Amino acid sequence: MSTGLSAKQVKEYRANGYLSPLDALSSMDVTRYRAALDTTEAHLGGSLMAIDKKYRGNLHLLCRWVDELARTPAILEAVEALLGPDILLYTSRFFIKESNSEGIAAWHQDCTYFGLRPFDHVTAWVALSEVGPQAGPLEFAVGSHIRGPLLQRTGMIKNSVNTAGQIIVEWFDQSQIVRAILEPGQFSLHHTCMVHQSQPNRSEARRVGVALSYIPTRTRSIAKRRMPASLVRGNDEHGHFDLQPRPQVDFGELETQRHDTTFKAYIDLFFEQVAEAEKDLPRAAAAGLVY
Repeated sequence: MSTGLSAKQVKEYRANGYLSPLDALSSMDVTRYRAALDTTEAHLGGSLMAIDKKYRGNLHLLCRWVDELARTPAILEAVEALLGPDILLYTSRFFIKESNSEGIAAWHQDCTYFGLRPFDHVTAWVALSEVGPQAGPLEFAVGSHIRGPLLQRTGMIKNSVNTAGQIIVEWFDQSQIVRAILEPGQFSLHHTCMVHQSQPNRSEARRVGVALSYIPTRTRSIAKRRMPASLVRGNDEHGHFDLQPRPQVDFGELETQRHDTTFKAYIDLFFEQVAEAEKDLPRAAAAGLVY
């Protein structure tokens, strides 16, 4: 049985849709992972946010250090307390904001484009830098996950750190907003239907975070094709996903092929889900009416 969260914390997560802050990494771990990120970006020839978009996602299939990070015991213990002992990593994605930059994430939900049912999906957002009030931390609309999926529109937000540039285009309760202020090595957890956003980084330091999306093995994909995932804890007795092996060589030939294949699968799924989500949007929402 997981000991990662107390009964009180689990209850708070169920009611509010998030938990923050939680401890995961030591200062030495953070230093090591930041150095690994620097090495990775040097190998690729630039910031993960500025080069080919495929490298922002699922680097756990290409780089051993990201695979290791996604399997951090403290993170998996917390996730197990919410999802049970059999856990898949569905995606990993870096969210980096350079110092004094304009990148934002408008109010959105993760559930819209993942193609997962039921909505039993938890994201651990891990800070590899200080994420203070000026750095553009995640902001959560407390309890907003309870309503389920809301109307959301892509391609509307400039300078979005979300590839889709999406924003929610219907009313939701913003009476209680909290910010996930994190120290390096800490993380937050949020439900896939949690409405959240982040502001620009107005600090003098680079803001570095990685979002690790976990699902229980019982979860199903509604995609038209089988989707990849990585078993990170327990056993998979359901077989709903194509399990991916751990990387053995950073940017190895097999690892690169596997990453390219999975990237295409997720891109295909994304456009499939966008088409489904936006086909019946009201005319006002399609015109850009937001709340």
